[in-house]
Amino acid sequence: MLPVQWEFSGSPNGDEARHLAEASNLPLPIARLLLSRHVDTPERVRQFFEPRLGELADPFMLTGMDQAVERLVRAMRERERVMVYGDYDVDGITSTSLLYLVLNRLGAEVIYYLPNRLIEGYGLSPDGIDYAVDNGVGVILTVDCGITAVEEVEYARSKGIEVIVADHHQPGPQLPAAAAIINPKLLAPGTPIDDLCGVGVSFKLAQALYRALSQDESELEEHLDLVALGTAADIVPLTGENRIITKYGLRQIERSSKPGLKSLCFVASLMGRPITTGQIVFVLAPRINAVGRLGDAKQAVRLLTTRDESVATDIAHHLERENQKRKKLDEETLTQALRQVKQHFDPDRDRAIVLASPGWHQGVIGIVASRLVERFHVPTVMIAIDGDEGKGSARSIAAFDLYDAFRECSDLVLRFGGHKYAAGMSIATDKIPAFIERFKRVAIDRLTSDDMVPKLSIDSRLDPDALTEGFMDILEGFAPFGPQNTRPVFVTDNIQLAGNPFIVGNNHLKFRIRRNGQVFDCIGFNMGDRLGSLASHTGTIDLVYVPERTEWDNNKRLQLRVKDFRLS
Repeated sequence: MLPVQWEFSGSPNGDEARHLAEASNLPLPIARLLLSRHVDTPERVRQFFEPRLGELADPFMLTGMDQAVERLVRAMRERERVMVYGDYDVDGITSTSLLYLVLNRLGAEVIYYLPNRLIEGYGLSPDGIDYAVDNGVGVILTVDCGITAVEEVEYARSKGIEVIVADHHQPGPQLPAAAAIINPKLLAPGTPIDDLCGVGVSFKLAQALYRALSQDESELEEHLDLVALGTAADIVPLTGENRIITKYGLRQIERSSKPGLKSLCFVASLMGRPITTGQIVFVLAPRINAVGRLGDAKQAVRLLTTRDESVATDIAHHLERENQKRKKLDEETLTQALRQVKQHFDPDRDRAIVLASPGWHQGVIGIVASRLVERFHVPTVMIAIDGDEGKGSARSIAAFDLYDAFRECSDLVLRFGGHKYAAGMSIATDKIPAFIERFKRVAIDRLTSDDMVPKLSIDSRLDPDALTEGFMDILEGFAPFGPQNTRPVFVTDNIQLAGNPFIVGNNHLKFRIRRNGQVFDCIGFNMGDRLGSLASHTGTIDLVYVPERTEWDNNKRLQLRVKDFRLS
């Protein structure tokens, strides 16, 4: 386990925190947490804890929305066939499902298409355009892709098909000549909706269509389950608009009328349980992603759009089986990657990991890259080689922008795209050695030794005595949790151990602490290797933790999930 540097988030002004606590009738530690999240007035406190769908931004704020709506409405009136063209990850699958259902409900003649990851790769492809031609499509609507498809849009136009792009990825130096382009990245930074993911953009398009056609917009609330699913899975900031649609969408998943979502929750053992963003990211999303990673993602769209219970059950079980296959591939690839890391990565010399192998499955290398980033805390690129071409997936740390790094290597790759933390590319096999050398040099130029030390952000100090039922109720109101609205992390200094620590499950460290006669259960996941130092320690410890409620046999108990500790 890498040593971690503790960092306190900015301490709010004491007087300001006291004023907000009094004005909002909240405990002082809660007021401090809210201020650190830029919630600084009683009205903003209300909006934070009780967001309303009526506070969502006007969809026509997005550049290109007027043109996109006008073109789609014309297609409906003239009975032109529209093809929703998506991506094979959860964001692309939910975007496709949402707009397929919405356009169908509005009377459009609509079909959908998702590229095969292993054959076509990411984004709008000539094969997909040819499919549109063969099926009499007049308009292609790309969702969660298309912003860099300059040549492909030209190819579609040459076939008499207009393209509408609804994407959220970083635009390239040239925009495609589409009939309309909707992308929050084209807005000024700081606009309330500049952090939408693909399904968030698709939802704004659905809102705009409903308004243009004078339909009852409340009907769209039944599809917030899809929006929450894609938004949480795409790891975008859960603030502002994203937080509102995710909060309502999580509730909608729990009561969803979609047979596919119900079947998916059933096979994942989530039926009847409250759904959190964590359960989406670690339980539901991997099952939806599995079919796209291993080949054809259309089954996932069928799952989310079908009204047939038996079809939904069959597909959900298929996704479960594919996810088990994907897990096995993950583990095999991780083992091989770690072998390469041992041979080629020197932490004293290198500030990036770049690995390549002809035996790897391109559908799982992104997951394995994420695991290597967690383990070594350096930007990581993994390349699956297939003949004379390699497909790469990359993941990064906070201090390193992958998209910019790929741009510095653009003369060595065939294609690339993505954003700061996750990116992908294609490369000629004979260019891989030069790419490895260049990318590692970029990392050395841009990263300091301090950047490579994992940081643990702590919100504030807290006396565990403050962890009352009422405090925990308010703390749970901070959900949904995600980037820029993470679970609050506290530290308590000089606290006594109560009893002997021990190992539970798969290398998890369990122990108790005592403060003022109260005893608190603590668990440190994957911290079993630290048992010896803790068991032999006779003094107090400084503990960094997240307070959570756990449920066992219908009984809720407070547990401190340990992030780190130091022997005092």
